[in-house]
Amino acid sequence: MKKFLALLAMASSFLAVSCNKNNDEDDDDQKQEEAQGLGIKIDGNFDDWAALKPGVVASAKNDANSPWEAVKEIRCCADKDFVYYYIKYGKSDLDDLLSETAEELPIRLCIDTNGDFSTGYTSYFLDAYDFIVEGGLASNGSFTAYDGNFYQRVDDKWNLLLAEGSNMVLGAGSGNEYEILLARELFNNAVSSDQKIGDVFYTGIRFYTDGGGTWAELSNMPNASVEEGDGNGWGHLLKVTTSK
Repeated sequence: MKKFLALLAMASSFLAVSCNKNNDEDDDDQKQEEAQGLGIKIDGNFDDWAALKPGVVASAKNDANSPWEAVKEIRCCADKDFVYYYIKYGKSDLDDLLSETAEELPIRLCIDTNGDFSTGYTSYFLDAYDFIVEGGLASNGSFTAYDGNFYQRVDDKWNLLLAEGSNMVLGAGSGNEYEILLARELFNNAVSSDQKIGDVFYTGIRFYTDGGGTWAELSNMPNASVEEGDGNGWGHLLKVTTSK
């Protein structure tokens, strides 16, 4: 636990100084501290994603024939301590969205921890998922730190496991890109032993807009062509293998 708290404190320090590249950069030296595991720092600088070895990252790009276009790509990878997400919006789409200062860019991280698709929520992806983390990426016209409520699907309802402020997730963005860290230990401590994040797990992201005060669907990743399957553009969840 002490090691985990130290890692989380490190991640928090990266986030505190750099959740938006438009903020003051006086504390850039703090970002140079060596990262653990895959070496991804939650600081709004994405060079560490480009430096990852081939095969480490699961990714999906927007299908040109999907019903959506605002989100261009997502990626996910994991080490023994954390799960990491990368999001890339279309620049002009993001600029239009953030011109509405009330826009919070809500997202839902959708997670199946063990590949048992016989349980969980069955809408918006071709695979069922048991957990979501729900929160916003923006505030007052720019990216902000990510926080979220953690839910599990039980008896056709989303049951709250951890409220926002738990530090289970952190996030930072710059330009039209955003990255998120999810702490595996906090996730696993909140779920039953058979639902902990396995060495192989599955995930996707639901994207929304709420600038008008009501959530509306913005994108769904991974997605597929509306010419395939039942024509709704749903895709399979990303399969993520933990790096050791």
